[in-house]
Amino acid sequence: MCRVRPTALLFAALLAGPVAVAQSDEHPFIRTFDLTVLDGRILVAWTMQGGSTCDGSEVLRSTNGVDFTAVHRIDGICGDALLDVPFSWMDDAPPELSTLSYRIKLGNEGFSSIKSVDFAQLTTGQHRFFPSPMREEATLLLNVPASARVDLLIFDMNGRIVWEREGLVGREHRIALPGVLSGVYGYVARTEGRTFQGRFVKQ
Repeated sequence: MCRVRPTALLFAALLAGPVAVAQSDEHPFIRTFDLTVLDGRILVAWTMQGGSTCDGSEVLRSTNGVDFTAVHRIDGICGDALLDVPFSWMDDAPPELSTLSYRIKLGNEGFSSIKSVDFAQLTTGQHRFFPSPMREEATLLLNVPASARVDLLIFDMNGRIVWEREGLVGREHRIALPGVLSGVYGYVARTEGRTFQGRFVKQ
């Protein structure tokens, strides 16, 4: 039986060229890092890997993915020498209608990867119709629970209804008006004893 020496195997590997090794863009101290969009809030959750620690950590937030501002700080040792340690923070005031990016600053040990999420909810305003002027499609956002049932109608300035839907569910509603003439229109949305109304321009 022929035995292959380890040096021969190494020489063959060198001749074959470099071997690709899977790499992650996540910080080696962090096992998981996730964002969850909730009703009017965003949950930021991460887990420090066992055996990795840092002195103090911060949650940083950005609305453009480049410029970050600290929005939460955890003082003291983060992580444990033996166990994985989960952390979480609830962003109770995310800027409405924005794409938000978050990262974790691990004391003097660097930063986590950047995670981004679309937050298409109203937190201060009550309703918004965009774009206006619209072409054939637009979106109406309402500051209501995600389970709310909505009756929505659109009418021209003579009071003639040009689009109507009943029993829509949720806070975000797509509106398509192909073939409807250019001009100024109004909308009325009724849900759970509340009424939202406004105007928009169709090109």
